[in-house]
Amino acid sequence: MKITIIGAGSIGLLFAAKLTKLGHDIHIITRQQNQSDELSSHGIKLYNGTNTDVVKVSSSHLLKHKKDHDCYIVTVKQYHLEALVPFLSSLPASVPIIFTQNGMSHLKLIENLPQHHIFVSTVEHGAEKISEREVRHNGIGNWRLAPVKGHTDVLSSLMSGKDHTFPTQFYLDYYPLLAEKVMKNIVINSLTALFDVKNGELISNPHLHKLLHALYHEVLMVFSDLTDPPSFAEIESLCKKTAENSSSMRTDLRLNRPTEVDAIIGFGLQKGRAEGCSLPVTAFVYESILAIEYRKGIRN
Repeated sequence: MKITIIGAGSIGLLFAAKLTKLGHDIHIITRQQNQSDELSSHGIKLYNGTNTDVVKVSSSHLLKHKKDHDCYIVTVKQYHLEALVPFLSSLPASVPIIFTQNGMSHLKLIENLPQHHIFVSTVEHGAEKISEREVRHNGIGNWRLAPVKGHTDVLSSLMSGKDHTFPTQFYLDYYPLLAEKVMKNIVINSLTALFDVKNGELISNPHLHKLLHALYHEVLMVFSDLTDPPSFAEIESLCKKTAENSSSMRTDLRLNRPTEVDAIIGFGLQKGRAEGCSLPVTAFVYESILAIEYRKGIRN
């Protein structure tokens, strides 16, 4: 397939490299012209364990992109989506669009797009952007997709290749897929960002472990509509499995970038309060992340 990836952060670069290696024709849209020039001239340098690959791709700035591709994958942060709506709305209605954002606040926005086939997805890979054209694959996870509208068969060509380092899974119902990821993001991302620690310290530090437990039980109340929510043992297991990983929220704060606190923790608070839940720990964590952003000059 001819696939356009919008966004050249860690996930955009990783997806571009992996999908190119699976035989697809990948084009990356960047926010900055200099990054586009770097990618077009030198390709993506992918560090994968002890292996290093250089993958050739084409790239352009959004305003210069030709809208003639078979599929679009949107990997930008959730707070950048609204600015992309005019561009996405101008794409052919028959072209499938896949979104990879954390949280669930973007559902209303993407449901109103004119495309017939729209998918949301969760990304469990560990990826670290080293430079404008370099990315490190830190951990293998699953790319899980589900349709918000449309049919999965339009993506059959996308999923035809096999790569054990880039597994994909399809789901019929997007709500449990996203809700489970939001639960994990709220309890892990927020605490690692607030205390500036890697994921594993939420288990090894007994005081952080207590906070993890308290926050988990609040979030469990918020998502009481989930038939099979992740257990606390699963949360602990995920922290151990990704012990050396730095969560996206922690990374954003360390790099003085806005976090997705509203899309993740803010969404949980809004949902819980609408259902009459008391969420003192969640509210404290939410305001604390906002306070850090304010202190850093990221947020007014």
